[in-house]
Amino acid sequence: MPDPMPEGHVSSRAEWGLGWRIVLAAGVGAAAGLILYPFVASLFIQHHTAAFKWSRGEASFASVASLIAGSLAPFVGRLADKAGVRPVIILGALGFAGACIGMSLQNGNIWLYYGLTFLLVFFGLGTTSITWARPINAVFVRSRGLALSTALSSVTLTAAVTPPLLNHVMQTYGWRSGWVMLGLMAIAGSALGLLLLPKVKPRAEAMLNSYRLGEATRTPAFWLLVSGMFIINIPSGGLMAQMAALIGDKGFDGATVASVLSAFAISVFFGRLVAGFCLDRFPAQLVTFIAMGVPAIGCLMLLGQSAYMPLVIAGIALAGLSQGAEGDVGPFLIARYFGLKAFGALMGCVNAAVVTGTGVGGILFAQAYDFTKSYDIALWAGAGCFLVGALCFAAIGVSRRARIEESAAADQV
Repeated sequence: MPDPMPEGHVSSRAEWGLGWRIVLAAGVGAAAGLILYPFVASLFIQHHTAAFKWSRGEASFASVASLIAGSLAPFVGRLADKAGVRPVIILGALGFAGACIGMSLQNGNIWLYYGLTFLLVFFGLGTTSITWARPINAVFVRSRGLALSTALSSVTLTAAVTPPLLNHVMQTYGWRSGWVMLGLMAIAGSALGLLLLPKVKPRAEAMLNSYRLGEATRTPAFWLLVSGMFIINIPSGGLMAQMAALIGDKGFDGATVASVLSAFAISVFFGRLVAGFCLDRFPAQLVTFIAMGVPAIGCLMLLGQSAYMPLVIAGIALAGLSQGAEGDVGPFLIARYFGLKAFGALMGCVNAAVVTGTGVGGILFAQAYDFTKSYDIALWAGAGCFLVGALCFAAIGVSRRARIEESAAADQV
């Protein structure tokens, strides 16, 4: 596989001078699309079940539709590689908004709900880092990690503000208006992001040694990256889906649970920024190994029925740091080791692994609790998943060195 992209002769300050509008555009565009949906989806569930007399099990089965749509992320990325990011973002935002409007008009047919969920996720993929990270990687090399983390951190900030605002709209005007608001936000955010986004010509350093999709998928590094993303998102997805219940089972009241969830959001924000800063300055394999391995300690801190608040907050915060770092790792490693020629398709593969792992984790954590009336088994397994995933990222460096040595030996023959 290729060496990491050359750093070139452009300083970090010069990169920011050239690309700050790209970071701003990506931050605005990505913050209002599909990435925001998981933070607000739970607000709609209680209204749907009350309005249409669905069981929670029936409503949650929509996650299967999300998984199927998420598995098509490589197709969306491939389209962005061929047609460019602008058409895909426009189509994605319009399709996502259309699905939201459809949700606001639903009549209680559960299969219509599943179908709209599929369309929402499928079109929404065009508003994610599959598209928005590409122009950042095309301009930033020396400061790529910080640029990606700065842009994607906007999602965390939006996620902190949108739920209470959306809840207010739903309580005042009804739940259907909430879906309309979500769709309009996607169109407004994407439109503003595209207006801010300048035409980008990739720097030579960013395109050097770029791999095609078929070439990249034949390298061990690609499969280590995809496997690592899938494995760490099993416990991450499980913790996100069951976090409120897990904390509540320790005897904390609703206000305290909300405060702990806020600590999680804050740790995601700082985890993303710190990871981006470190990726630019230290070996990527070391940074990712630590970022993805440390949450294993957080899982162990959450074991049992201990209601010691500092321990619970520390455990949740460590999980949040990994969640934040994960958003930087995928686009950063793909651009560094595989270039931009097939960036969208490769990023789509990573996103598919993330979506699948998250869905599987949510199901497994819930099933573990149903069988044992405790999350301890899930937390022990989650700690192991974080460590195995971290080792996958560390092994990327080993596979790269082996490939370089193999190429050097072949040249001597």
